[in-house]
Amino acid sequence: MNSPYRLLLIACMTMTLWLQAQADPADFSLNDLDGNPVSLADFRGRWVVVNFWASWCSPCVRELPELSAFQRQNPDVQVLGINFEETSADKAREFLRPFGINFPILMIGNTPLVPFEPLEGLPTTVIVDPGGEIVERHMGPVSASYLKSILQRHQS
Repeated sequence: MNSPYRLLLIACMTMTLWLQAQADPADFSLNDLDGNPVSLADFRGRWVVVNFWASWCSPCVRELPELSAFQRQNPDVQVLGINFEETSADKAREFLRPFGINFPILMIGNTPLVPFEPLEGLPTTVIVDPGGEIVERHMGPVSASYLKSILQRHQS
């Protein structure tokens, strides 16, 4: 059955599988700094800002106060910080102490985050709608006002 029909059948099956994968809500489960599991699905029904950062990334460090300001100004939206480096929770906690972070920091460990990868660089911020769909990706630092404008655009 080496014919154009076979190729068409394979293409249709591949497209169906790809569409199913795209339709599944984004999800992951990572531990916070206290070792408690946190799942993206825990926040279904809310907008979520997922920020990938590392302590060695100076733009990441500069945006931490902006993320905290955004969380404070928008309590109906959940910010999640994902530490994208191999370090202990204690070291991450100590590094973050001066910043007064008011949102969960999750440790990536060796967990693949398929719907969010590949990351092209840090910091990367991903906006997830209340249904779990990734609606925006931004590489580079963000401000509280920029995040607010992104959400307003997607909510209207």
